[in-house]
Amino acid sequence: MKFTFAAEDTIIGTICGLLLIGFTGRIFSLKLSNAFYIIAFIIYSIFLLLDIFNELRDLTTHMGFIIFSLIHSFADLVIALAVISHFSKWSIPYLTSMSAPYLQSTAFIFWLGIFLVAGNLIWMMLYPFLD
Repeated sequence: MKFTFAAEDTIIGTICGLLLIGFTGRIFSLKLSNAFYIIAFIIYSIFLLLDIFNELRDLTTHMGFIIFSLIHSFADLVIALAVISHFSKWSIPYLTSMSAPYLQSTAFIFWLGIFLVAGNLIWMMLYPFLD
């Protein structure tokens, strides 16, 4: 269940990763309001849920691809929910208590951004070979 094309969630994930990198100011500075980060990661979470649903609905591709895609999507979803919780100060049971100490460090936020950018760019490069 995709809106327009297969790699839409990877593009949004890359943009969200760049937002986190810009938030830290280590490579470039991009300080936006908390509401912008919340909205961006809510949109990303919706696309991740659609991607997970799509992977479970269509089990015709290689099982290794499906498993790695699901693992990556769940990891990205946990990151997105942790970022939403951090910027909105909204408490998500278990997730907020586990992620709050880590998200106080800009270095950790920077590496989350790097993970989102690198992981999603790798998936974007793999899509032509897997579809």
